[in-house]
Amino acid sequence: MRRFVVSVICLCAVSVIGLAQIKDAADPAPSKEEVVKFMDVLHIKPQLIQYFGGVAKQAKLGAQEGFKQKVPNATPAQLAEVDKFAEGLFKDMPIDEMIDAMVPIYQKHLTKEDLYAILSFYSSPVGQKLQREQPAMMQETMQVGGEIGRRRVGIMMQQMDDFVMKLAEQQPKSSKQ
Repeated sequence: MRRFVVSVICLCAVSVIGLAQIKDAADPAPSKEEVVKFMDVLHIKPQLIQYFGGVAKQAKLGAQEGFKQKVPNATPAQLAEVDKFAEGLFKDMPIDEMIDAMVPIYQKHLTKEDLYAILSFYSSPVGQKLQREQPAMMQETMQVGGEIGRRRVGIMMQQMDDFVMKLAEQQPKSSKQ
């Protein structure tokens, strides 16, 4: 009897695995062209451009604050140099290369059916609203996240400075020979 129960359980497990494989075969991965079209409809490229613009803006503010902490009497010329440096950090982000790298990830995790269902949502009134509002939501999120991050970085830098100073004080003084 025990053998029979184990056999039935094994048969069920094999059947479930087989059905899952049949389902995967029935739901093929989308082609590169379909994923690229999907990304175009969802405005992925403009969102990445906006995202890195926000990151660059936050990096510029963080660089200014960090420089002012290190150089409290910074001149306007020095601050302009910091701004120029920070602006250059994200200037040439390879957005097209990022999108090309994202395609296989989308193909791995989404089926053609998934793409069509998502596109159906984004074609609906609430999906259209989300697309309209998402850039502003992202920008506002970047602002508050940047403020929180800058505060935290300031605290972490102070902790690091304190740690280094304490560790340096514990260093035995070299004796003159």
